[in-house]
Amino acid sequence: MTLRSLEVFLAVVESGSMRAAAEKLYISQPSVSGAVADLEAEFSVRLFERMGRRLFITQEGEQLAGYARRMLSLRGEIDRQMRDAGGTTPLRIGASVTVGSSILAPLVAAMGEPAPYVFVGNTGAVEQQLLTNRLDVGLVEGEIRSEDLQVTPLMGDRLALLCRPDHPFARRASVSLRDLAGERLILREPESGTRQVLDLEFRRLGVPMGVAWECTNSQAILSAVRAGLGVALLSPRLLGPADGLAAVPICDGPVERRFSLVLHRDKYLRPALRDFLARCRELK
Repeated sequence: MTLRSLEVFLAVVESGSMRAAAEKLYISQPSVSGAVADLEAEFSVRLFERMGRRLFITQEGEQLAGYARRMLSLRGEIDRQMRDAGGTTPLRIGASVTVGSSILAPLVAAMGEPAPYVFVGNTGAVEQQLLTNRLDVGLVEGEIRSEDLQVTPLMGDRLALLCRPDHPFARRASVSLRDLAGERLILREPESGTRQVLDLEFRRLGVPMGVAWECTNSQAILSAVRAGLGVALLSPRLLGPADGLAAVPICDGPVERRFSLVLHRDKYLRPALRDFLARCRELK
């Protein structure tokens, strides 16, 4: 077993076929097949079930994939730390959209040189990049599924109904999710932490969701609400003074998320990362 053979094996797992893995790694398909066959022979297990033209990973393959990700992540970490002896490698920070749009900028601005690299996407995208060592740390509001990542809750964030000032709900002290049964809802995409919370709450209450828009960009959602195309359920933290929208509390729920700090369990805490973690833990 070599790190290269594990890299090839993971490429097959993630791409779903020998051919796609070969194209991804710029090697021949027989080389990919040979690497997988060598691993199967070495461990006397079958890593994939071959049914027609499709590959299905076995339970043993899933176990090996978990170990392989950790080993390759450590290899990348060793490479980064050795190259970072002079402190010139920027910290790589990932954030889900709500976090990136509301609380991340002051944290990054307070960091010294070199300026951090920042990636903003939904929670699933941040999780995947942490697992493959393309990010050092993540700040998310969604659920993290991998046991290889360590999750530390930081602060709560309660969703509100955002609507135009001339909307009937804008004059209310609060609104129930049941009141939204006939409303056009402009929501985040299903993979986002915000949407995951809402889907659970609407199902729990038995309220139909009249989804008119799904969007990965919070500012696009706010623009649609300002145009009178519907109402949104988002964090009030996203509103600026010039947005001109009402934020109405939701009385049933709890429609609340937790902003969480996410690290790989094997992550080495270099000084820049320690500094960033300390700043995050001071958030309120």
